[in-house]
Amino acid sequence: MAILGKIRERSIFLIFIIGMALLAFVFTGIFDGNSSASQDPVLLVGDEEIGIDEFSRQVDFAERSYRMTTMQAVNFAFEQSTNAKAFEQTFDALGLSVGKNHIEQFLKSDPNFSSDPQFQGEDGSFDSERFTDFILDLSQNNPQGFEQWKSQEASIKNNLRVQQYVDMVSAGINVTNFEAQQSYALQNDIIDLDFVRIPYSVIADSLVPVSNKDIAAYIANNADAYEREEARNLHYVQFVEEPTAQDKVLIENELRELLSSRVEYNEVSKQEETFPSFAEISTEGVSAFVSENSDVPFQDAFVSEVELSGNYASTLFKLPLGEVFGPYEDNGFSNISRVVAREKGGKAKARHILIAYKGATRAAETVTRIKASAKNEANAILRKARRGSDFAALARENSDGPSASRGGELPEFVREEMVAPFSDFVFRNRVGAIGVVETEFGFHVIEVQDKKDVVKLATISKKLVPSEATSNQVFTEATQFELDVQGTDFKDLAAQKNYAAKEINDVKILDESLPILGAQRQVVRWAFEEGRQVADVKRFALSSGGYIIVQVTAVKEAGLPDADALKASVSSLVMKEKKQAMLVDQIGDYNSLEEIAAKFEQTVSSAKAVNRFTSMLAGASNEPAVVGVGFGMEQDAISAPIGGNSGVFLVQLKSKKAAESLTNYAGYKASISNTSKQNMQSNVAEAVKKTFEVTDNRSLYY
Repeated sequence: MAILGKIRERSIFLIFIIGMALLAFVFTGIFDGNSSASQDPVLLVGDEEIGIDEFSRQVDFAERSYRMTTMQAVNFAFEQSTNAKAFEQTFDALGLSVGKNHIEQFLKSDPNFSSDPQFQGEDGSFDSERFTDFILDLSQNNPQGFEQWKSQEASIKNNLRVQQYVDMVSAGINVTNFEAQQSYALQNDIIDLDFVRIPYSVIADSLVPVSNKDIAAYIANNADAYEREEARNLHYVQFVEEPTAQDKVLIENELRELLSSRVEYNEVSKQEETFPSFAEISTEGVSAFVSENSDVPFQDAFVSEVELSGNYASTLFKLPLGEVFGPYEDNGFSNISRVVAREKGGKAKARHILIAYKGATRAAETVTRIKASAKNEANAILRKARRGSDFAALARENSDGPSASRGGELPEFVREEMVAPFSDFVFRNRVGAIGVVETEFGFHVIEVQDKKDVVKLATISKKLVPSEATSNQVFTEATQFELDVQGTDFKDLAAQKNYAAKEINDVKILDESLPILGAQRQVVRWAFEEGRQVADVKRFALSSGGYIIVQVTAVKEAGLPDADALKASVSSLVMKEKKQAMLVDQIGDYNSLEEIAAKFEQTVSSAKAVNRFTSMLAGASNEPAVVGVGFGMEQDAISAPIGGNSGVFLVQLKSKKAAESLTNYAGYKASISNTSKQNMQSNVAEAVKKTFEVTDNRSLYY
């Protein structure tokens, strides 16, 4: 209704906008020669391209099959297609092909085909001639099925070629004894050393100026770490469509009308008709009454007090039979509720041990005992349970039911949810009672664990939604802010109007969701449109209701960022490098660690049993560069200054102990080989893709 109201109030404006949009569409086709969307392929890998028709089919398949969002499916299809096209061209260049024998061997080894009776010979093995006859029959009598097979065959061929290629690469992986010995030494050689650490903090930050030129040089020297994708920074203000207190009263009044009977004149019968209230309607008519008047269907179920939610759970549970409560607000709805039925001890908790017999319903094929034996066994277990044996343990050891692993525990249930003999025992006996009953499934040893009183409620719920007036007011406020912010500071204007302006930084071109706002692909596409500039503003409608006014605050091109963009994070790293150089200069000449320690008012520390694998120094945390130098030194030698993570170090090697040689390094060789092969398939795919230029046009279409 709110949307219809907006259309009615702005119909002339909308007609004008629609007309201009149609003109723009017509003239775009005239002046640029295109009458449709981008004609570029979605993906270009080397010389192979994928158009939007083929790509969109893959996206649709991923959305349906894997329950992905649109952009998740787009990214999935992109990765799959890129790999496929890269491998396909690589295989063609190598002349790597898959023939009939390869496919036949695959079919024989795949249980989906080899275990199908229609493809098996008299000896039960896969019969290729039967399979060929089946495919021939498809081609003649089932064209759709034949097309599906051709698609499956192409997939099988591609997978076999990939596996062949990976096998070829794997054949070249060889781990030598030397590599195994190095791996062993890396983990087990140890050294003892003394060291002096001169913390970077001995030089005050105020003595180390860092300029933008220094920061730019550092970024350039570490380009791999700071290379970035194209990105945008945004500000936004959200205008939420929420029902006001007055809107809620209007909805509550609709419910209040149902609390009293009403008389209406029927124009057809020319007589007055009386419509009963919610409290007066018969129990049999409650379901239809709720369905006619509620936004939520009637729930024909008994519930215990703990299953009721909201602030009024206790009140509702204690209502007398037939009484109505409300209106009350709960979880975005205004409700009135009536107690339709009440049952004392109507929901129970029990556990059981099922002793099935051959021929019983759902009895496993492994169950061979006869009915009489099952009864005797159940009675024997009953005696053990009554004498104090652990019921859960008895269930795990003896029960033939699916609850055996849970010690026989069953979820809470009402009478109608269990077969009659089982329910009769549980609901006729006290909590703690144990007995045996027979059902179609076998003999059950049952223990009644708990019982709860339950009620059945009929609830008429009305969704609390904003009125047309409220929706129109929100639209007006959002539109006015969009107009006012042009040429004005976004944050200042938001503050003046008491709106909360929020920031979103580093939005990427293929992002689908935005923090807090969720799925907002429309905003991302707008932010990356050609010609988008800082300070551009646009209003977007939210699917959940309301609007956001978005402003672009930064347009970040792909490549290395400028010094200002990374000043906060890089300044400390540049300062560390400068301090390191200053400390090295100040250290000068030295003959012992004690001399340097005294000069900088530090102490000589010791580190025992240090290995290269962990690179840990007591009191200095992780220092791989320092440990690495230590392993390369001669005993008692003192190192040159070493730039570490927490300061400049000087070390003296006190002792080095190589791990005892092994008679056989097969375990280390196997470990290295297994690790390499585990990463093989993904590494091969990445390596193959890097040999081709990939053009990605996803953002033009999605």
